[in-house]
Amino acid sequence: MPVEFIQTIGKIGKWSVNRAIGRRRPLIAVFSVTHYCNFFCPMCPFGDSNKEGQIKITKKNDLTTEQWKKIFDKVSKYCIWSIIEGGEPTSRPDFMELVRYLYKLKLPITLITNCSLLHTIDLDELKKYLQFVTCSIDSLLEESYCKVRGVTPQMYYKVLENLELLNKHNVPHYFNSVITKYNTEEFINQEYFQRSRELGVKSVSLTFVEERSDVNYSLLPDRQTIIKVCQSILEHIKSHKYPQVMIPPQYFEQIIEFGRGMFDECGVWKSIFVNGNGTVMVPCWKYTSPENSYNLLEKSIEEIWSASQWDIAKTCHDCEVLGCVWYSSQPVSTFAQNYMRGLSKMINQKNSNFIDPIQA
Repeated sequence: MPVEFIQTIGKIGKWSVNRAIGRRRPLIAVFSVTHYCNFFCPMCPFGDSNKEGQIKITKKNDLTTEQWKKIFDKVSKYCIWSIIEGGEPTSRPDFMELVRYLYKLKLPITLITNCSLLHTIDLDELKKYLQFVTCSIDSLLEESYCKVRGVTPQMYYKVLENLELLNKHNVPHYFNSVITKYNTEEFINQEYFQRSRELGVKSVSLTFVEERSDVNYSLLPDRQTIIKVCQSILEHIKSHKYPQVMIPPQYFEQIIEFGRGMFDECGVWKSIFVNGNGTVMVPCWKYTSPENSYNLLEKSIEEIWSASQWDIAKTCHDCEVLGCVWYSSQPVSTFAQNYMRGLSKMINQKNSNFIDPIQA
């Protein structure tokens, strides 16, 4: 039996014991390794149009390589999976060094990237360390992609070229799309799924945009359009065609019926989200006041996860349609029934020459 598997079982066992006696502990680690992103997405705080100012903030506040390694060491004692994101994580000069270090800690890695810089990376080496690359592809149509991501057509085609590189180098990957008012039509007519198949993608993860409190505009589609999108996605799920949708159908069914995802208590505490400066916001990014911010370089996970602010998560239901929050807040039975089934399929396909029966 692999050592990594034994270690994972041990961590899950400790997590379950802690949960049984009422202690919160994280199980998934999310590392936002930089404040910088070369895109201008309006639904994301890293989409700031002032890139010069963003670079100054990055140089001032981003952790050093050694500081990130210290945080990785702390987190690896608790978590069974890690996610590297940003900003745009591949923009860090030490990106590969950080990936190698996480890999040595035997912490499985998923990379979330806008795919614009993948041509600058040794993909043959990268795939040795990663489980999957999550490609942030909100749209597969030039006009809506450029509108959602705030980039030029030239960048759109560069991203498409880099997606082909992932195929060429056999790097396991899937698409993730944030559904906004700019890209609904390709989900309603299912063109997103068709074009994903043409690009060789077997799985996609979908979520609606969550309203930002720090801006005076809304990117969320109107209620009628949201229902149409959900109905079309559910139709695709029932067709059993690729790409498979990684979000369970219950998410879309609840949005149709209730106008939001349903859960009792927000499960945000199950993940540790570390910002580019090493801070953790308790209970989440919506609570940015200084008293809710803890520096992981100075504090232990036990100290942070014992903070009284976590009680906010017991009653907070502000995130109405954000898929990741819905996911983490579901009963274990929902998670096990849907997510693990989908993940096992992806793992089985990872190194296979699987032929899509729909295409054959």
